[in-house]
Amino acid sequence: MRQSPEPDAFEKRLRFGCGFVFGGLLAFAVGLTELAALTSTFWAAVAGAAVVFGFLAMRYGDAFWESVSGWIRWW
Repeated sequence: MRQSPEPDAFEKRLRFGCGFVFGGLLAFAVGLTELAALTSTFWAAVAGAAVVFGFLAMRYGDAFWESVSGWIRWW
């Protein structure tokens, strides 16, 4: 099995940025359906989810997005 090369700094930033935006939007949408008030706790949860998704996308790359696409097909 061939190992893929380690991503460079630009690719890591790109992966993190895409995951950050996706996670933030997803948490915002889910939070709006569950909560009626936009409190500081809501925004902290959105920011936390965005950071987590960003790091997961940066670490796992295409495998992360393939698993996310599996969630969307299931939903």
